Amino acid sequence: MHMNVVFSESDEVAARLEELGVSEASLREAINQGHLQRARLTPNHPRIFPGLEMWGWCVAGLRDQLRPLGWVAHVAGNYESTINNALDLAIAVASGDEATGIAHSRPSNRSKKGKNTVEAVEGNRQGDMFFELLPEKIITAPSNNDTWILLHHTDVHKKEIRIEFSKPWDIGEDGKITSWAERIILCSISFDDDIQLEDFIEPDGMNININITRKAS
Repeated sequence: MHMNVVFSESDEVAARLEELGVSEASLREAINQGHLQRARLTPNHPRIFPGLEMWGWCVAGLRDQLRPLGWVAHVAGNYESTINNALDLAIAVASGDEATGIAHSRPSNRSKKGKNTVEAVEGNRQGDMFFELLPEKIITAPSNNDTWILLHHTDVHKKEIRIEFSKPWDIGEDGKITSWAERIILCSISFDDDIQLEDFIEPDGMNININITRKAS
């Protein structure tokens, strides 16, 4: 069942995040740590590095922040996530487009995702397929393959990073998420750094395919 629920008021955001075993402060701090590390870079760094730096520190920051709450690092192949076994929840980190963090919008991921993300989204759909048939006490519990995405977008014109914690529902053949079951809008992070994102490239990180061919003799 596709609910497409958006939480944006502070009280409802806090309540829903508590149900999911996280806090707004911990999610925002994870993104802030990634931003601080990226802001140290110069134009002399490799073109792909700012995206890698931001993503890597956000993932590490998220795991550090959530460890006291029962979350641990999880790697399946090249798919990096942070999971809570007690809640059957997983969190991935990704950059989003300009619609990220805006309640009345339809955001998507900025970089194309591969088969691991597709499988995670499909897991969300399958877990909710028979939602209406479940007893009430089971409905309130997370499904086994519940994957959420900590989505962030750096707006260089407004000098803010918009953030949302959302559950993807569908993904297109182009690797872009097309709809969400739930979106939780978090407070943005303001910054004064002069960041250039014209050549910003976020590594897929979670879905890396390497083709090896034999050199012709």
